[in-house]
Amino acid sequence: MLDIDENRRTPKELATLCEIEPEMREIIVEGRADAALLEWFFASTSGETDVQVYAVGDRVLLAAEDVISDGNNIGSRGSVVTTASIVHANSSDTGRIIFVADRDCSSVGLDPCPEINNLLFTDFSTMELYYFSPRPLQKLLSVALRAPKELTSENLISDITPVLVSLFLIRATLRSLPEPKKLASKVMQNLNFMPGGHSLDVADALTRSCSGENRDRLMEVYSKFEVPPDSDVRHYIRGHDIAAVIIRYVSSLHARLLREDRRHLAQPDAMSICLVTCLELVDLQDFELFKSLQAFAAR
Repeated sequence: MLDIDENRRTPKELATLCEIEPEMREIIVEGRADAALLEWFFASTSGETDVQVYAVGDRVLLAAEDVISDGNNIGSRGSVVTTASIVHANSSDTGRIIFVADRDCSSVGLDPCPEINNLLFTDFSTMELYYFSPRPLQKLLSVALRAPKELTSENLISDITPVLVSLFLIRATLRSLPEPKKLASKVMQNLNFMPGGHSLDVADALTRSCSGENRDRLMEVYSKFEVPPDSDVRHYIRGHDIAAVIIRYVSSLHARLLREDRRHLAQPDAMSICLVTCLELVDLQDFELFKSLQAFAAR
């Protein structure tokens, strides 16, 4: 049963609005944090704009069976992609609403990215990867954590990237099993860093997450997922892992940075919010997604 409120519409109703509301301009994204980021981006680049930005759950009435029948997984991404597909199929003027979804695991063939003219995808796996670069991470270290100068964003990125990529591939392995599994919470809780290394063991993480499964078989599946040597690793990192891994890194090697007035940053949600606020226009405006969104706002 659909949870109805006055602000939400079915995909077919949105398609009808595209036909009858000539001034309508909306962007529908996966979550409220994404919507807030885009609203800030437009306010900073376009000044006053009549573009309305919504999280899909705040704007769209969509049954789970419709997401499944469209070939998508239940969740925010599946809802965005499914709604974009239905609107595209039922309106001759789909340029009034733009949908934005994460690429997620498309880099390893698990999340299709259909080519629909009203649907845009992030340049990397998820929206969070825009802050996985030296400038915003240095702001996190220098301003939020007040880290010593010898702890640089370049060192941070170099040290945690192998762990983030391994976690991405572990999750992809778990998803691709006949009975998909989720990463065991103990894997992240037990993750530690030491000078020159870390404690993550891929085989152990897989077996912890798949009780009773054959270890060698799991590793065989894992080995089928490869990261091309010349690729941008931001296609092979799960956005929500970044904050959690940074916390484990800092806790392991620089624990005092998460004490006193900074102790709330030991919580992944708080760290994620802090990371988003480290973004500046220069971190976004040269990427294709944000160029397309700016062009849409300028129409």
